[in-house]
Amino acid sequence: MKNPISFLLALLLIVPISCCSKPNLADIVREHVAAVNSDDIEKNSTLFTDDSVFEPDAATKLSGKAQVRNLMEWDVVNNARLSIKDLKVKGNTVIAELTEKNEGWRLLGIDIPFTATYEFRGRHIRTVKLVFSPDSWKTFEDKFEPFAVWAKRAHPEDYQRMNEAGYSAEGARLFLFLAKEWRDNIQTESVEQELIKQENEWADAWVKSDVAFYDRITADDYTWTSPWGWVATKASDLVLLRSGDDVVKSWALADMKVRVYGDAAVVIGRDTIKETYKGKDVSGQHRWTHTWIKLAGRWQCVAAHSSEIAHE
Repeated sequence: MKNPISFLLALLLIVPISCCSKPNLADIVREHVAAVNSDDIEKNSTLFTDDSVFEPDAATKLSGKAQVRNLMEWDVVNNARLSIKDLKVKGNTVIAELTEKNEGWRLLGIDIPFTATYEFRGRHIRTVKLVFSPDSWKTFEDKFEPFAVWAKRAHPEDYQRMNEAGYSAEGARLFLFLAKEWRDNIQTESVEQELIKQENEWADAWVKSDVAFYDRITADDYTWTSPWGWVATKASDLVLLRSGDDVVKSWALADMKVRVYGDAAVVIGRDTIKETYKGKDVSGQHRWTHTWIKLAGRWQCVAAHSSEIAHE
């Protein structure tokens, strides 16, 4: 049988050591970051006090574990991933230099660092405050404002619901829905502008007999079905341009509309052309359709069809 006095002495030695040991606050912050990155809300919640406060931006203060948990759900839906650049411990506070990648910021084109200050009560996080530098905050505002203007106009009810839901799973889902559509919208607008510009430059290239531009703007397998039923290829058009037989004095485009399908697009339009072919006047007005494909990061026309506009 063990000596009871020796057993009690051992307990007296162990208890003070375990009671007085200080928590490693930096490691707890690392646990929090790991929980965010693994979408482990249950683990993350155990690291916070019941009366915890989280300030994700200067205008928002989330109070109590229920609201903080809502923010964790926002992060999961938004696929938030944190990385630590630096950690400093000062008393019961940890100051962390962090960067975050998430789906919403990716759609808005944002990638900005911030500072997170964690204040502890014992082993649990009592408060978290995120601080962005003035330059970082301006970058965020510059990116978010055009999205907000578009969302208010295009989807006012969803935008209002997003704001009312705030930092929650529902708020994140609405934000990502709107941000994706906005991103697709501005990309489509950008393609439309680019293709209309290239259509005008293409017409100008015929006036100038710019062989190099024509060669660059058309795909190797480009074909054009003429108003008279015969089919021209890229090779035959290049021969024609170099020959000087076809003289285009002016080529004005109008009524252009663009439909974009990912890396493919269709442009329809109307033109008025003053042209001679081997001295014969072939001027006229046409309606046409051009099919464009993005090849190796560059838009090229692969097919064209023209029809004459009948004169009344």
